[in-house]
Amino acid sequence: MTSLKNKTVIITGGGRGIGASACKLLADEGANVVITCRTAEDGLSIEKDILSKNRSAKFIPHDVTKEESWQNVIEETLQIFPQIDAVVNNAGSYNYQSILDCSHESFKSLINTSLDGCFLGLKHGTEAIRKHGKGGSIVMMSSVLAKVGATNMSALSAAHGGVKLLAKAGACELGPEKIRVNSIHPGLVDTYTEEEFKKNYPDSINSLKDEKNSIAMIPFERKGSSDEIAEAIRFLVSDESVFMTGAEITIDGGLIAQ
Repeated sequence: MTSLKNKTVIITGGGRGIGASACKLLADEGANVVITCRTAEDGLSIEKDILSKNRSAKFIPHDVTKEESWQNVIEETLQIFPQIDAVVNNAGSYNYQSILDCSHESFKSLINTSLDGCFLGLKHGTEAIRKHGKGGSIVMMSSVLAKVGATNMSALSAAHGGVKLLAKAGACELGPEKIRVNSIHPGLVDTYTEEEFKKNYPDSINSLKDEKNSIAMIPFERKGSSDEIAEAIRFLVSDESVFMTGAEITIDGGLIAQ
């Protein structure tokens, strides 16, 4: 496929997990990949890996919750590459707490990263794509929690449900400009080892037990991989999905088909 050759794609949360897999895949397809995340060590590692294969990549430090940080990412990207063709709003947070245990501050923090960050990516991504007027793609990372409820997932459900409808609203508004806005809804994905998960989300380790129970309910009897979700991202930012907007792509091994 050559539809991504020389296209510039910004991927938030690109330093690990789904974001890192997407950065590598899109670079292999010929795209100029802009890796953004808050942890420089992670972002620089992905940049180094891509550059070692003679592909195009640039890491830019980024806090998706800050408008000035978004402005800096757009400006720095356009200093390096001629235009921005797609933005993948992949950065997000995690919370596993009951409604009563979840503080308002914890709830707002997750909403700020997972929903507000997507809004800012949609806003500034749209502005950047408009500069060349040829249309483009904005991908919003949600989850199956935007479609079904789950115990101890109230904050995530609220954020991901908001992302789903934000994508649909964006699709309606931006369709006449050929700017496509679609959402991806993964189920359980192996983005972390158990040890990494405990390190990054020590307050949510009780979710590991429920996760194992959930795997038993998946028709495919396993979690998805970051690489499998990255393939959906590749499709949505490529010309192969040129007539798709406002769509929800569910990748969960059949979990919520039951």
